[in-house]
Amino acid sequence: MKDNSMNDKTAPASASIMDDLHFRRSIFANPMTQDEDVIEAQKADPAKKRLAQELCQFDEQIKQAMKIPVPDDLCDKLLLRQTFVSHKQEKRKTRIHLALAASVAIIAGLVVNYLQFSYSYNNLGDYALAHVYHEQSMFSNNDNKRVSLASLNKKMTTFSGNFNTSMGELIAADYCRFDGMKSLHLVFKGLTDVVTVFVVPKEEHLTFTDKFSDKTLQGESLSFENANIIVVSDKNESLSKWQNVIKNNITWLI
Repeated sequence: MKDNSMNDKTAPASASIMDDLHFRRSIFANPMTQDEDVIEAQKADPAKKRLAQELCQFDEQIKQAMKIPVPDDLCDKLLLRQTFVSHKQEKRKTRIHLALAASVAIIAGLVVNYLQFSYSYNNLGDYALAHVYHEQSMFSNNDNKRVSLASLNKKMTTFSGNFNTSMGELIAADYCRFDGMKSLHLVFKGLTDVVTVFVVPKEEHLTFTDKFSDKTLQGESLSFENANIIVVSDKNESLSKWQNVIKNNITWLI
């Protein structure tokens, strides 16, 4: 016969373990349980009772924490916070857009600068016509603004020149870039449309052209020791008259 004494000894221990596991599952699931088996287990084992009390206290602490009163203005605060967050995001987007716009502006400026300072034309006449067409919409024969002789001569000092008397009604006088060269751009009132006069430094990269024209405009260039002076107008003007006025009124400083 087989000896069953070992099985008889281990059976109670296994049942005790199962009881302990069952107790823990029950008490963790519901510390306030009134199950009779759980209550009896607490009475029989002080450790189980202590565990149950600790879990009950912890459960009560959680309940108390959940009872924190909600401030009356919590809704307003949350909305205000949301507004701040939204505003911050919009500012970030705006900064990104501005950065992109600035980048585009910088690139555009570099392109314009390159075009202004690059030698795109071979002679004075071609560039003078292109320059006048580019700024044609900026000036009109009906403009009322006038520039004094003193203001004109102040700018002429850059080219060591001086006009003795007024050559006509001067609408505008300002520096410009003439194929990359710092030049003086003058706009006079003409017979039917404005007359443009350029005072340009003498440079070898632009071939001197004494006369030039297209279907609409005409021009003539005067060569002086210090600079070239170019006159561009519509075909109703007498360019020889303008040449004589310029020659008789300009003085070059030594």
